Amino acid sequence: MSKGIVCCIYLVLLWVPSSVLRTVAAETIYITLEKDNALAVVDPDLGELVATIPIGQRPRGIALSHDQSQLYVATSDDHVIQIIDVKTLAPVGVLPSGDDPETFALHTAADILFVSNEDDSLVSVVDVNKQQVIHGIGVGVEPEGIAVSPDGQWVVSASETTNMIHWIDA
Repeated sequence: MSKGIVCCIYLVLLWVPSSVLRTVAAETIYITLEKDNALAVVDPDLGELVATIPIGQRPRGIALSHDQSQLYVATSDDHVIQIIDVKTLAPVGVLPSGDDPETFALHTAADILFVSNEDDSLVSVVDVNKQQVIHGIGVGVEPEGIAVSPDGQWVVSASETTNMIHWIDA
């Protein structure tokens, strides 16, 4: 596959909204409500709101842990990633993230988060198990979208204001 085609595929992936997450196994939709500082939990089969949970200041990016037992939510104005227990919908911890985390991607083979920090022009590398930032990678101004390649070799970060994509060797 040529690099041009790969680049286009990643661009499409980065444009997918990161604040809505539907789980396949649990058939649950999680939606961050940025202006309400909350997380909405929806049952798609019933078409009903199951719960609205206060989550922190300005929730944005969202992802499930590999085992789907925890939900990670970037709360931009709190400068952390909230950890929510999926069964109880209760907060169980926080991960450091750097300034203004917007979106993030969980590595395909490890418990490592790659977090786009808009205010710092950085991608923070967070070890979920150690609960610490282990590395910061400078990228373009206002990194927004971020994705890990299916094989786990690359992280792609898109900068909002410079229209640049940064390829990071994971």
